[in-house]
Amino acid sequence: MITNLSYDCDVIIIGAGPAGCTAATILAEEKGRRVIVLEKEFFPRYHVGESLIPHCWDTLNRIGMTDRLDGKGFQVKQSVQFVDPGGELSTPFYFSEHTDHPRAKTWQVDRETFDTMMMERAREAGAQVREGIKVLDFIEQDGVVVGVRAEDAEGNGFELRAPVTMDASGRDALFQRKKKLRKRDPKLNKIAIWTLYKGAKRDPGIDEGATTVAYVKGKGWFWNIPLKDDIV
Repeated sequence: MITNLSYDCDVIIIGAGPAGCTAATILAEEKGRRVIVLEKEFFPRYHVGESLIPHCWDTLNRIGMTDRLDGKGFQVKQSVQFVDPGGELSTPFYFSEHTDHPRAKTWQVDRETFDTMMMERAREAGAQVREGIKVLDFIEQDGVVVGVRAEDAEGNGFELRAPVTMDASGRDALFQRKKKLRKRDPKLNKIAIWTLYKGAKRDPGIDEGATTVAYVKGKGWFWNIPLKDDIV
């Protein structure tokens, strides 16, 4: 049984990416919780993963982000197309043909801007977001995580305690790595390479923001994601 603990907040969230900041916004604004988010980087920073999916709309709207995204000038995404191994291009899959909800569109974002917007929203909601903080380990009592050990950018160590700790560190998978719980799937023993281009050909109109996914049999697949400012 956990007893005699003095908590610094209600929830510690590791990672200020979209997932961590969404959780922080909801917990702080809707639930009135005291939230501290610990982020190892300083924002803005570059990150891959630009193409949002339509059903993101519901969560983004819940936290008041859809109008902000519309106003930021991100490339609107209304469809996706696929290229088979023979080079044949599919008919566009238009989201509006499958739902008349506002989620029939989404956005192709640059993560540097998008993630900073999400962080600012979490702070606006009342969450405390601390940048340049590296979480080193988890504090446990009676087999339950009750906080974290961390250090700031100058190497100063400190501890934080809370009844709930959420690992939103993404591919870093901090808790899984620390507890040696991560298992590698041999079928996913792959690498990904990406780059940015300027001046690539785009389809006009509603297809301008379409994601194109091509499969090359036995070798892999690649995608083309059109962003704003003539960048893919």
